[in-house]
Amino acid sequence: MPKEFKIAKGVKDWYGKDAILRNEIKDALKRVFERYGYNPIETPMIERAETVKFKGGEEIQKEIFTLKDQGKRELALRFDQTLPLARFVASNKDVKFPFKRYVIGEVFRDGPTQPEQGRYRVFTQCDVDILGVKDMIAEAELLALAQDCFKELELGNITVKINNRKLLDGILEYSGVPDKDKFNAIIILDKMDKIGIEGVKKEINSLLPKNTVDKLIPTITKAKNNNETYKKLTEIISSKNGKQGLNEIKQLLDYSKSMGLDFIEFDPSLARGLDYYTGTTIEVYLKDKSVVKSAVLAGGRFDNMIGAFMGIKKEIPAVGFSFGLERIAMILKDIKKNIKLSNTELYLIPINTAKECLKIACSLRNNGLNVDMDLKEKRMGQAITYADSLGIPYVGIIGEDELKENSITIKNLKTREQNKIKINEVCKYLKAK
Repeated sequence: MPKEFKIAKGVKDWYGKDAILRNEIKDALKRVFERYGYNPIETPMIERAETVKFKGGEEIQKEIFTLKDQGKRELALRFDQTLPLARFVASNKDVKFPFKRYVIGEVFRDGPTQPEQGRYRVFTQCDVDILGVKDMIAEAELLALAQDCFKELELGNITVKINNRKLLDGILEYSGVPDKDKFNAIIILDKMDKIGIEGVKKEINSLLPKNTVDKLIPTITKAKNNNETYKKLTEIISSKNGKQGLNEIKQLLDYSKSMGLDFIEFDPSLARGLDYYTGTTIEVYLKDKSVVKSAVLAGGRFDNMIGAFMGIKKEIPAVGFSFGLERIAMILKDIKKNIKLSNTELYLIPINTAKECLKIACSLRNNGLNVDMDLKEKRMGQAITYADSLGIPYVGIIGEDELKENSITIKNLKTREQNKIKINEVCKYLKAK
């Protein structure tokens, strides 16, 4: 009995139209990233375990894939793209600031999977970051970039929720949350998008006294607009850290207003569950909630991480965010009507003309057309069925008559219309379609 090879749990093969769509998303994001002056870097999937475990709470530590090499060294698969970036900058003294980079690559998490929600153990993060800029102008540029990314992807308008970890720390202090419970409280608040305010209340009541919760929940509840939320918090937040966070929120709102970014929502309940954030936190949602309700992009500021990697106390300002490719692909697959099934534009079918057909195929490719051809000399009907099954839109039949007339019979596999086109006009003919 032949051995059955099964794919590992929580991962997925991508092929055909799914793989093409994923590449189109990557290409669209790269165009926008590079338009804003960001350059690519690539880091290894395997890092030293101490690098991957450097920052992150207990929940994150549980989800890290670890392994040992033949030299018994402790290694880990990267959990995200931020820690490898910090390690890269800390170990490369020739990096010039501001350092603007993007990376598109796989990350690995040994946690719960929800394939129907686009959550896998292996998934692709598309990250963009600015290092070396302390001012909130960096965040403002990133928010404009986010808007342009969603326009490029034709996903419609967005809403951006912002908060500040310094402000959140000030809110927790004002509410009476002990230092030892602050990060656990942040972890619970980070679930707001998934379990709602009532779910958060239920969980946080098991961590904190009722009087603390009764003070915390109204404080993190946003007012009717950004100005009212800001005013409410300025009247009650007194800690130095909290006031600094409020000031940074105000700067970011002012920059956003000057750039015409009218989709920013100041939400004091926003809490990213990673403990390396030091300032701004960001989540982006599609305005059309019927498409998807959860965040499609997230990130924030992590000014302390790179200095910590370098073993120095000096801050190296850093801010960025990450797109989840699987989530975006799933959304586009649901709403996009014309997903390309194949990158091949023309499938040539030689009728006893294989040698000549090879030459013609090369010529068409040299002129910018994506061309495949029948290499097995199938019957015409079989060859057409094969091309149609791959989603190739056109076939080109080349027999003795076509060679004599220096032409190709082009057949549209959707409409079944066919025309005899001169070889030197085929590219122009198909590109016009």
